[in-house]
Amino acid sequence: MIRWALFLVLLLTWPLPLLGLDGSLVPVARYAQLAVSLTRLILREGAGGMVGTLLVLFWVHALVYGALLFGVVVLVEKGLLARFSDRLRPWIALGICAGLVVWFSFDDPYDSQFHHDDAHASLPVLYR
Repeated sequence: MIRWALFLVLLLTWPLPLLGLDGSLVPVARYAQLAVSLTRLILREGAGGMVGTLLVLFWVHALVYGALLFGVVVLVEKGLLARFSDRLRPWIALGICAGLVVWFSFDDPYDSQFHHDDAHASLPVLYR
């Protein structure tokens, strides 16, 4: 349960670069959101032009980065959390999750041309 909670929080919050496009920094969940939106567009309109390339780019980023983040979570769980007692582990994981959400809610680490208003955004602005 701890592993999946940490993984979900990292998917929703940790900014990772979008290679090959514009150097954006957004979480994996945002790549997946954009990939699903483009998939729906392609099913409706067709994959002409750059849409198909963008679709592949977003899905590859979501899958590769998701796998890398899962590896990071496994390392944190086995390396850091394993040092604590079974009773403390869930509380420490909860603290890590809460800390990440609070940090990214008040900081502006996300940089993307796919935002509504500004290229820089905090977590609440990113997912509105």
